Amino acid sequence: MAMKDHATAKYRVIADSGGSRYRFFCDVSGMALCTTKPIRGNTQEEELKTAWETEGRQHFNRCGKCGKWVSDPMYNADMLRCVDCAPWQEKPNYCSHCGIAISPSDRYCNACGARLRYGEVV
Repeated sequence: MAMKDHATAKYRVIADSGGSRYRFFCDVSGMALCTTKPIRGNTQEEELKTAWETEGRQHFNRCGKCGKWVSDPMYNADMLRCVDCAPWQEKPNYCSHCGIAISPSDRYCNACGARLRYGEVV
């Protein structure tokens, strides 16, 4: 699969009286990782670039294979790829949705309630 050509993670624009706020999401889990302070710019593209460079980018890893922007729990740092491209060799000890520690016997996350589906096709 070729690397996707997108400069930022998925985002949502939130209108604010001081400008626009940007909420950035992990491409694999969908979890919101960062919401910026209000940013003003001449264009939305300028605001987005500023939001990404000053606040958003530091919260993400970029998959070296597919180009997805992902959170730390969704990134296999040994392979420099997202867990979709390079799955974990062993069952992770944290929730893939919110990142909180879990025990191997948990079927649901105690923090966010997500069903823990390691090894299943979701």
